[in-house]
Amino acid sequence: MTAAGTTSTGQPRYQLDVFRAVAALSVAMFHAYQFNRREQWPLEGTFWHDVILATDLFVAMFFLLSGFLLGLPIMRASLGAGPLRPSKAFLIKRFARLVPTYYLVVLLVWSLTNVELPGHWQDLVLHLTFTQVYSDEYIFWTNGPAWSLANEMHYYLLLAVLAGPAHALCARLATRRARIGVLVGGVAALVAVSVGYKLVAWLVWQRPQESWSTWFGPLAKLDVFALGMLVAIGAAAGVRVNGRWVRLGVAVAGAGVVVLGESSPRPFQHTVLAIGAGMIIAAAVITDGPVPRLLSWRPLVAVGLSSYSIYLWHEPLLRFLSHVGLDPFAGTAAGFVCTTVLLMIVVIPVGQFSYRFIERTGMKLAAAFDARGRPREYYPEVTVRG
Repeated sequence: MTAAGTTSTGQPRYQLDVFRAVAALSVAMFHAYQFNRREQWPLEGTFWHDVILATDLFVAMFFLLSGFLLGLPIMRASLGAGPLRPSKAFLIKRFARLVPTYYLVVLLVWSLTNVELPGHWQDLVLHLTFTQVYSDEYIFWTNGPAWSLANEMHYYLLLAVLAGPAHALCARLATRRARIGVLVGGVAALVAVSVGYKLVAWLVWQRPQESWSTWFGPLAKLDVFALGMLVAIGAAAGVRVNGRWVRLGVAVAGAGVVVLGESSPRPFQHTVLAIGAGMIIAAAVITDGPVPRLLSWRPLVAVGLSSYSIYLWHEPLLRFLSHVGLDPFAGTAAGFVCTTVLLMIVVIPVGQFSYRFIERTGMKLAAAFDARGRPREYYPEVTVRG
């Protein structure tokens, strides 16, 4: 076990890169399995078939972690533990980090698959504007996993809009308890809106499973993002999961909830998984005690740092491996294993390269703006005294 670190402001630094790594690699493995589907799934009828299908749910981990990490500074500021970062600065940092890699992947894949212009230009426009999640036809085109980033962009804008009013309202309240109540109530309202929307779509509109924009759009996954914000409120308010047996009990209970996620009604599988994953994360890192050593294991941390790039590149690389014939025994259990191994061998270094030279370059560009989102003055005007 190792102790959690702190930021330059003295706030806890939560070691979450391994969770990102698990989510990215699990989703990549699921798509390798999906890629080997022919008349039936390679392992259909076995226990492992159900296990591998369940790994698709781990995409919810990204929404949960985003809600937690991006909501945490807002919750801390609203509870009086520091200034609120301006929304402009927040959006510049997020866009500079994520958009360059996203645009590169989308433009490259679209160009290679639309060799005769104008091609499916509607698909390109939707992907470049992060609005493919409103189209049943194009939501998974060009790069299927990109739908989740389109949702994330919606959530970033939502945070930018809500952060200021939430902070201002909390500043008017006299007690810390009242501030916490406002924050919890606001996040609970987001969860309720999302869950209510899915209930109506399921029971009233009776939307089919193939109505992709209904079940994968921003409103359908908002509850998962908001649950991450709820965990952030607890962490900012000083809630800690302490004691070895308490932490173990919370983690085991969370794992049980995760297992229940696969057997839950389909519209709420990600919701249930997020609740369980939130409990596991809280037990692992939101504590005053040491955190598991696994969370600081360098190979997995490195994968976690590049998890965004791995997530975006893995489907195009799957298609490339198939195009060049590197998918032996396709459609069989052996084919699935071969595809998965080959994909990991390729996508992890590609993800590392993409992180180092594209994502980090974007972060350096973001550094050209100050804490208020204004361009930095590198050459201040010098007053010459006569």
